[in-house]
Amino acid sequence: MNNTSRTDIELTPLKAKIETVFNKRNIDEDCDTIANLLLPYRKLVNSSLSQGYYAYAVTILLEVLEGLTYHFVEDEHYNYFDDIYSPDYVCQDMMEAIISSIKNGNFPVEELKHLKGGLEKLMHTEAYEDYGVPYALNVWEKFQ
Repeated sequence: MNNTSRTDIELTPLKAKIETVFNKRNIDEDCDTIANLLLPYRKLVNSSLSQGYYAYAVTILLEVLEGLTYHFVEDEHYNYFDDIYSPDYVCQDMMEAIISSIKNGNFPVEELKHLKGGLEKLMHTEAYEDYGVPYALNVWEKFQ
């Protein structure tokens, strides 16, 4: 994933929408604007889980995390915060919602495999290996 250009990745409609969140114009102190633009995705993950749309919740989480890991390094988000990287908190909330659903025993095995595979790939990105971002991956590792 580290050597993949964003132009090499097939942009699904969802991924294309998420990519607009990470537009360089949205970078500000603590990346608060990006975090605010991610809030509807957090809400969508929660509502998808409550309605039993686990596959959609997993897809949203993975695509948001993929965008975050790529843009954190590519757009140098690490230069815009000291202690608080606001998008990380939104992603952490999404991860915690999914973990809670797994703990409740409702999560389909197939979606759990999809989730694990996607998260495993993200754990080998420069953002996570060098910066520990997104922290949601750390939350997942602790849950495992």
